[in-house]
Amino acid sequence: MNASQRCEACGMPMSQVSQHANGDAASRYCLYCTTPAGDLKPRDEIREGMIQYMMSLENWARTQAETAVDQQMRSLPAWQGAA
Repeated sequence: MNASQRCEACGMPMSQVSQHANGDAASRYCLYCTTPAGDLKPRDEIREGMIQYMMSLENWARTQAETAVDQQMRSLPAWQGAA
């Protein structure tokens, strides 16, 4: 497996099979961005999870986390062309 593979929905590095949706190394998405069935969660749900993570990790205010997450999401394959 490519150690630099990243989730196409949130950008999380996926260096272990267990980090992929359903433990499937072929999945383009991580376990956090998918449902138990392996389907991609709605964009708004993933965005909120990323915002909460950044607020916790970086101790950022919500507006700062929203700006950073929105910028990151625009660059990710899952959201190309999304508003």
